[in-house]
Amino acid sequence: MIVDIGRYNPKIRIIIYNDLALFTVVANHLSFSRAADRLGIPLSRVSRRIAELEGHLGTKLFERTTRQVRLTEEGRRLLDRCQDPIESLQGVAGFTDDTRRQSIRITAPPLAARTTIGPRLLDFAEQNPDVALEVTTTNIMLDFFRDNIDLAFRVGPLTDSSLVAKRLWSVPYCFCAGQGFIRERALDGPISRPDFLALPALTAGQPWVLESGETLQLKHTAHSLTDLDVIAQAARRNLGVAMLPLDMVDGDLQRLEVTDTIPLTRDMFAVYPSRRLLPARVRKLIDFMAPG
Repeated sequence: MIVDIGRYNPKIRIIIYNDLALFTVVANHLSFSRAADRLGIPLSRVSRRIAELEGHLGTKLFERTTRQVRLTEEGRRLLDRCQDPIESLQGVAGFTDDTRRQSIRITAPPLAARTTIGPRLLDFAEQNPDVALEVTTTNIMLDFFRDNIDLAFRVGPLTDSSLVAKRLWSVPYCFCAGQGFIRERALDGPISRPDFLALPALTAGQPWVLESGETLQLKHTAHSLTDLDVIAQAARRNLGVAMLPLDMVDGDLQRLEVTDTIPLTRDMFAVYPSRRLLPARVRKLIDFMAPG
């Protein structure tokens, strides 16, 4: 429990340990009421002390509505700075907080979460029972600060230069189509570029880029599909040619050989906002995810 041992000293502007510790509990639970329950103090005191901390720092740490609490960008940066030192001080002092687990908030593409990212995350969870993983699977690029994300797994090329990225592994792509589509158009052998460009195409919301750096200009179907699983199903139903990760091509899908045309191999990255403020548990997870 946090003991109320005093307030700020206005002359030297020292932030006392207790209020930063209180802040980390609220930030980890994203709930003032849950923090009050965990610490055994009145909700009004939690709200008052967080408001005083915000006033002392001159910045808002939480966005609060009647339905949810989320960290502001400044709140995320403060949490990155103070959480590990607070936990270390609690350890030195002999305190434990059995009711709270460290958490890592993660986002990953649905396909990778099922095939490559997910199994490794479960391995990490088994070996680190003190860390709680909160995983959101989506193809949407979530905002680290608005959506309270610690770590994102994204397939390159990456465009946001303000983020730190660690390459994990390669993701080779290929052109493929359904068996019926291939038989109907006699595509069993190598396809020349002009013939290939006339084919209907299904895309994943990104241009088809070759290893040479060239972008293919294709005649597209009327469909707009962004989920790779749906694109694969559409190709299996003979609706057109797809460019998919190589490990998705099986069963009724057949790889197409296109003369002098190789899709760009993409890379899977672990992406995070700042190397300097990276919590130790997130750094440990990134190192764990990297191939040995």
